[in-house]
Amino acid sequence: MALMRADQAKVRRWYLRAVLLAVILCGAGCSKDGGVALEGKVSYGGEPIDVGTITFIPTSGSGIKSGGLIESGGYKVDSKVGPGPGAHRVEIRWAKPTGKKTKNEFGEEIQTRQEGLPEKYHAQSTLTAEVKPGKNVIDFALEK
Repeated sequence: MALMRADQAKVRRWYLRAVLLAVILCGAGCSKDGGVALEGKVSYGGEPIDVGTITFIPTSGSGIKSGGLIESGGYKVDSKVGPGPGAHRVEIRWAKPTGKKTKNEFGEEIQTRQEGLPEKYHAQSTLTAEVKPGKNVIDFALEK
């Protein structure tokens, strides 16, 4: 049990680093005023998504992608890196455990994960959100 928690913590740290890197790269060289704080809950088939990412992509063609880490069924995006107000396409990814374990580059056993959501929630997402000025609470209850 302790090993599973350690594996989950490693995966969460990896996802956090990946999201932070994406946010930094998306924001590099871009002046962004008026970012909006977002938070909410994300579930799939009524169960909270334990580890994943959420990305808000402006549909207007201007602005930059932004998003954050989903952890224990919830996400928060600070206004410093949040999207601007307006309509957004939303992509949600879930790192679902496969039940298998592999060894990482340090020889530690870690839980193998793979995308757990259908493409209609990420690569070919049909999800949308209207981001308003100020703090937003936007929940996503994804159906199987």
